[in-house]
This record gives sequence, structure tokens and C-alpha cells, in this order.
Amino acid sequence: MIRALLRDSLVYAIPMIVSRGLSLFLVPLYTRVLSPADYGSLDLLMVFGTLVTITLSMEVTQGVARFYTDEADPERKADYASSALWFTVVGYLVFGALALAASPQLSSWILGREDLVDSFRLGVLYIVANGVFYYVQNQFRFELRSRHYAATSLIQTLTTSGCAVCFAYVLEWGLPGLLLGMALGTTAGDLCGLWWLRGTFRLRLRGRLLKELLAFSAPLVPSGVAVFVSAYVDRVMINHYLSIEDVGLYGIGFRLSSVVGLVLAGFQGALTPLIYTHHRDPKTPQDLARIFRLFVGFALVLFLALSVFAREALVLLTTPAYYEAHEVVIFLVPAILFSQMYVFAPGPTIAKKTYLFLWINLFGATLNTLLNALLIPHLGILGAALATFLGYLCVFLCYLNASQRLYPVPHRYGPILSAVGLVGGWAALLCWLDLGLAARVAACLPALFIAPLTGLIPVSDLRQAWDALRRGKTPGSPPPTSPPPESS
Repeated sequence: MIRALLRDSLVYAIPMIVSRGLSLFLVPLYTRVLSPADYGSLDLLMVFGTLVTITLSMEVTQGVARFYTDEADPERKADYASSALWFTVVGYLVFGALALAASPQLSSWILGREDLVDSFRLGVLYIVANGVFYYVQNQFRFELRSRHYAATSLIQTLTTSGCAVCFAYVLEWGLPGLLLGMALGTTAGDLCGLWWLRGTFRLRLRGRLLKELLAFSAPLVPSGVAVFVSAYVDRVMINHYLSIEDVGLYGIGFRLSSVVGLVLAGFQGALTPLIYTHHRDPKTPQDLARIFRLFVGFALVLFLALSVFAREALVLLTTPAYYEAHEVVIFLVPAILFSQMYVFAPGPTIAKKTYLFLWINLFGATLNTLLNALLIPHLGILGAALATFLGYLCVFLCYLNASQRLYPVPHRYGPILSAVGLVGGWAALLCWLDLGLAARVAACLPALFIAPLTGLIPVSDLRQAWDALRRGKTPGSPPPTSPPPESS
């Protein structure tokens, strides 16, 4: 399992590295062609798009993840995948038609301004294309086709970036040009992905199998909505208590913080299908504990770098109107990590007790809403970042507790907590002290030794991971399940 994870993590990480790199590269473009108010409206549009993605498809990909990987009959596997695909496509086409028809009314309500009807229409096209792209990418993951996953991600990212630069900057179309580029780039990813999956999908929809998928996934929708509230209530409340310009500042801080997704990308993309495939292997819990410690070690390095040097990054990438966003990064980086670390708590999914997700996420949504309402009026966007961090921390602890009861993993909590506490405290101190750039660089170097010194990542683990990757096989571990033949 570890060998397969290392191999697939590298492949899954490539498109994310390119995507995050281009995302940072485009920040100077965004901050020069978009005002903070424009960026705030863009952020609110993405909030709306995420809500549509969660609710419209009824989380059917979760059902495919559970049943497709367990099914042995190739035709039945194709029926599962095809039924879910056509359900998704039809749903998004109906949504697109209705949203475009009601765009004059919806645009001012969602974007917070009345002069962005055309931008909203382009945003609807992007949301439709992105809904299909989300399903296609998940299908590649379920089939363990990491290379095609990476290729479609790169096509989508590069096409989007090129079109965005051309339309928004060269042609000076501003926000509409950016959204047009996003829609075209995502459509290109859809077409390539569907072509490569032509051997998987059929022109048929099996009602009985679709009902089976939805019976598993539909109960997850309220949980998904709760996750949505936890993720985006900060923007909504910033817009309510502060201004659309503050939403834009917070959004830039969030975009910088999301670079931490680099460490999440490979682990998240590769780990879930591997856990489903190998969860019955008695060695899997031990492997998962080791993988989690490696993840925490890499995450702490990125957290320290992003938190301590956030202002310099914003000075380099943005205009003075956005510099104040640096203060939210120290809380948003761990918040983003905690929001995605549920992949290390697979117990409820393996035990098919997904109803636990609903209660945990409802608790998280309620807590996050209360914390934002309490802190934003007093601390501004810093309060929103702190509330988001505390909310996601509590949710992850609930996930971990539930998972350990259903699928125990032998985590070494002492080294984990020691390393997190030391790096977190050191980062907070360096952010508070008024040190020069050279002094902060020098002060960060000793933190690199915290992981081995606390026992978070023993040198033996690093050597074993390197040897497994170099040899191409982990002694005593079963070989990964062979993916189906990939179409050329």
C-alpha cells in the first residue's frame, strides 16, 4: 500500500503543483485587473458554485466510490459509472438553463452587485462544466488511473490560465474575461476526460443501480451542506458585517494559504481508493499511521513557510490594496489542512456508517457559524480566519474519534502533538516579532529538525519510504490492485 501511495501521490501531486503554481502566478493578474470588490464578487460566485456541486448531484460520486470499487463484474461496473454520469450531466444542464433564465434576479443576490449580470451568466457556464469535470476526475481516481487524472487536470489548468491571461489582461475584459477563461478551460478538461473514459461509460442509465447509488449518497447531502456552511460562512458573514472589499482581501489571503494544498494533493488523491482496496489487509492500519505522520511532517514545513513569509509573498504578488491579507494566513493554512484531513479517518465509510458524517458536520457548521458571528464584529477578517481554524480543528477531532472506534489506527499521539505544538508556537512567535527577512529565515531553519527530534518522522521511516519508492515494492505488502487498461 505504501509503495502504491508513494507512486500515485507523485502523479496526483504533479497537476496540483502546476495548478497551485499557476494560481500564484495569476495572483498579480487578479490583483491588477480586479478590484477587491470584484475579487469579493468572484469569491461569492465560487461559494454559490460549490453549493450547487454539493446538492445538485446528490453526492452520487460517493456512491460510485463505495460500490464501483467493490464490484467485480465489468459490465455492472460500467453501469454504475454510466448511470451516475448521465444523472450528473442531465442535472447540470437543467440547472444551467434555469440559472441563465433567472440571471438578472440571481446575479445581484449572489454577487452582491447589480452590474454583473453577464459575469454571472459566464459563471453559470463554468459551474456546469466544472460539475461534469468533478465527476470525470473522481472516475479516474476510482479506476486508479492517476496518469489520466493528472493529464486532464493539467489540460484544464493550462487552458484556463492561458485563456484568463488573454481575455482578462490582454483584451482587458476584467472579471467577465476571467470567467470566460475558466469556462473554456474546464470544458477542455471535460472533453479530454470523457474521451479517455470512453471505454468506461455507456449510453445507458440503470434506474435500479442509480437508486442504489443514491440510497448510499443522498443521506450525505445534508452533511455536504453542513460542510459547505463550515467552509463558506466566513465569506457570507464578512460581506454581512464588513464589506465586499473585505471579502476580496480575505479571498486573497485564502488563495495564498491554499498553497498548502500541495501537500494534500498527492495524499488525498491516492489515499482514498487505496484504503478502499486494502482496508481488509491487517497491515493497512499500521501503514496508515505511518503515512499520517509523514503527512503531518510535510504539512508543518509548509505551514511555517507560508505563515512567517505571508507578507513578503503578498508584496511580491499583489498590489498595496491587498497587503493586509497577510494576517489571516497563519490561521487559514491549518484550517485548510484540517478541512481536508478527513481522508485519514476512514472508519465511518469503511463501516458504512456515513450517517455519522451528518452529525459531525452539523456540529461543525453550527460551531463555525457561531464563532464567525462572535469574532468578526470584533476582529474583522482575522476573526473570520480564527473562527474557521477553530471550527475545522474541532470537526477533525470528531472525525478522528469516530474513525478510531470503527477502524482503529495505531497513531503515535505524543510525537504528533509535540511537533505540532512546537512548530505552531514558533510560527506565532515569529509572526508577532518584528524581525527582518534574514532573521526570520535563520529562525525557521532549526524548525526543520523538529520532526525527527520529536519522533514524528523517525529517520528509519524516511529511509524505508525512500527504499520502497526506489525498489518499486514494499516487502510484505500486497501489490496494488491493477487498474483497468487505459484507453490511449
